[in-house]
Amino acid sequence: MVDPTCRSDICGMALKRISELKANESGQIERVDCSDAMVALMELGCAVGETVELRHVAPLGDPLAVAMGGQVVAMRRKQACEVWVRVPEISW
Repeated sequence: MVDPTCRSDICGMALKRISELKANESGQIERVDCSDAMVALMELGCAVGETVELRHVAPLGDPLAVAMGGQVVAMRRKQACEVWVRVPEISW
């Protein structure tokens, strides 16, 4: 069963916001909705096509620990909502 929050496409992959990922789920950055967020990612050495992994969510849901560009960074949920990643759909 596919997660209803996913935005599917014809390639058997789904688009999710980083904020929608589950712990230890990863994907490749597909697009960034905010230019400020894009600049911040580039300053961290990360760009579209880079693999990211959600490592940990704080007990109250904010911030998120995200592995990207060879480092783990803290990201606010608001920022994570602006970054879309492509994740493989698992069909059972």
